[in-house]
Amino acid sequence: MPEVDLREVPNAGAVHFLKAEWQVPRSRFVILRYTMHGNERPLGLRLDLDKVAILDDVGEETTDAAIKSRAKQIWEIVINYRRDRHEVYV
Repeated sequence: MPEVDLREVPNAGAVHFLKAEWQVPRSRFVILRYTMHGNERPLGLRLDLDKVAILDDVGEETTDAAIKSRAKQIWEIVINYRRDRHEVYV
C-alpha cells in the first residue's frame, strides 16, 4: 500500500498527522492517518483529491476547522509524491 509521510504538516489542535495512504494506485481518495490527544485513531480521515477536501470530522468544531484548513497542504504533498512516481489518479 503506497503511503507518504505527513509529519511535517502542522498540528491541527489535538490532531497530529502521520501519513497518507491509498489502496489503489489511481484512487482519487486517500486515507489520512493521525493521532488525537496522542492516541492513533483506528479510522483515518478521507481526503478527496478532486475536491481538495477532507471529508470527515473528529467531532470537535475548532479542531475540525483546523484539520480542513490543512487539506490543500496535504493535497500538495500527496500530488507531488504521486507525480514523482508517475502515478496519476482517475
